[in-house]
Amino acid sequence: MTGAGRSRRPINAQDRLWLKLDAPDNPMLITAVLWTASEVDEDRLRRVVADRLIGRYPVFTRRPVREGDAWYWEDDLEFSLDRHLTVGELPAPGTTEVLQDLVAARRGRLLDPDHPLWTMELLHGYGSGSAVVLCSHHAMADGIRLVQVLFGLFDPADGDDGGPARVGGVGPRGPDSSRAPTRVAAKMVKALNGFGERLDGPVARLTLGWPLLGLTAAAGVTGAVAEVVSSALPSRPGTVLRWLMSQGFTVRNTADGVLRLLAPAASGALWSGDPGPEKTAAWGEAVPLALLAAVGHATGTSVNDVCVALVMAAFERYAREEAQGEERQEMNWLIPVSRTSFDDTLPPELGNDFALILAGFPLNHRNFRERLDAVHRRVSGIRESLEPMFTFGVQWLAGRAPAVISEPLTRFFAAKTVGVLTNVPGPRRPSELAGARVEGIVGWAPCSGKQAVTVCVFSYAGFVRFGFGTDRSLVPDPGRLVAALAEAVTDAAALTNR
Repeated sequence: MTGAGRSRRPINAQDRLWLKLDAPDNPMLITAVLWTASEVDEDRLRRVVADRLIGRYPVFTRRPVREGDAWYWEDDLEFSLDRHLTVGELPAPGTTEVLQDLVAARRGRLLDPDHPLWTMELLHGYGSGSAVVLCSHHAMADGIRLVQVLFGLFDPADGDDGGPARVGGVGPRGPDSSRAPTRVAAKMVKALNGFGERLDGPVARLTLGWPLLGLTAAAGVTGAVAEVVSSALPSRPGTVLRWLMSQGFTVRNTADGVLRLLAPAASGALWSGDPGPEKTAAWGEAVPLALLAAVGHATGTSVNDVCVALVMAAFERYAREEAQGEERQEMNWLIPVSRTSFDDTLPPELGNDFALILAGFPLNHRNFRERLDAVHRRVSGIRESLEPMFTFGVQWLAGRAPAVISEPLTRFFAAKTVGVLTNVPGPRRPSELAGARVEGIVGWAPCSGKQAVTVCVFSYAGFVRFGFGTDRSLVPDPGRLVAALAEAVTDAAALTNR
C-alpha cells in the first residue's frame, strides 16, 4: 500500500517497454471499433463494463506511476467510469466514412497518463444502430488479450454460444516452442529476473550489464537446443534419418528468419519516411469465411495464407500505381503470435505475453495463384523453424535491458518492417453487446518507430473483415487499399472454379 487506501504493483519489464515507446507520432494504442444493428442501451452497457471489465481486471482502474527507475500500476483514487466510458452522437450523416475519420483521430491520440490508459466511446447515430470505439494502451495488455477482454463483454445472440473462432495464424512450430526460453533457460531467467532493471548506471553496464545479457542469451539458446533435442529425438533407429532431415529444414528456416532480422533495414519504400501525428482507418465489406476456406482447399493452402495473399495483393496494386515503374520486391511485416491459447483464462493482471515474427512477403507476381503459393512457402518456413523462440528471446532481453539498450534494439527491429499484420479470431456465431446485435468489428495494433501501416484480419460470425490503419502523411488514402483487396477477392474466388 502507498498513501491512504492506494495500492500498487510493479509494472513488469515487457509491459513497461510499451510505455517507453509511446510517442506523439505513433501512440502505443490498441484500437478497436464495432457497430451494432440497433442502438446500444447506455445504462446496460455501463453495468456490463463495470461487472466484466472493471470488476475483473484491476489495471482498468490503475494509472502508471514512475518513481526513479521503477514503474508501478497504482490505484487512481479519482477513478470515474464516466471519464472513461462516454456517450455521444456520431456526426451527421453517420456514415462509415464519418466513423472511419473518428477512429482515425483516436488512433493518433495520446491518453492522459494521470488516469487509467483506456477509453470507450458509445456513439449513437451510426445508421440505425450504434458504434463503440475502444482504445487501450499496449502496456495494459497485448492485442489478443485485449480482444478477449472485449469479447468478454459480449453475450451470445439468440442464446447460441458458438465459442471463439480461429481463422488461423502464423504460429510457432509446436505447441510449446513459443514458450521460450524453454524449461532449461527458464531456470536461468528466474534466477536473473530483474537484474536488467538495475543496470542503468554506466559502471553497472560495463561490469555487469553486457556479460549478464550475454549469459542470458546463451541460456536461451542452450535451453532451446536442449528442448528440441529432448522432445524430438526419435525412439526408434528407423526414424533417425527422417528426423535429421526434419531438423535440417528447421535449422535452415530458422537461419533464414534470423538473417532477415539482422539484415540492414530496407530504405526508399513508398511507405517509408517520418510518420506524423495524423492517422487513418478504413475497412471494407466482410468476406465470407467459407469462400476463403474454399480457395484454400482448392489450392492446398490455409485460410491464413489466403488472407495474407489478399493483403499483399492490395499493397502490390498500390505500389504499382505509385512507383511509376520502379520495381518493388518484398514487404516485411511484424506478425504478433500469442504464447497462450486464445481461449485460455486471462490472468487478472492481463499484461503482454506474445512474440513477434518478422515475415517478408513478395510483391511482384503475375497472378493471385503465384502470390498465394509464395505466401504459403514463406509461412510454412516460419512454422517449421525456431524463429518464434528466437524473437521472443530478443523481446525478453529488450524488456529487461536498460533503456540505453532496449529502446534502440526495439526500434532497430521495427525499422525493418512496414508495420504490423495481425490475425484475430472472433466468435463463430453472432453476438450481442448490451442487448444490441454486433454487426461487425475490426481492430488494430499500434505502429512503432517509423512504421506506417497496421493491418488487421478480423473474423466474426462466419465472415472476415480486413482493416487498414496508416500514417496519413505516408499512406494518405487507405480506401485505395480496401478497393484493391476487394478486387483481389474476385481473383481468389476464380481459383475455386478450376
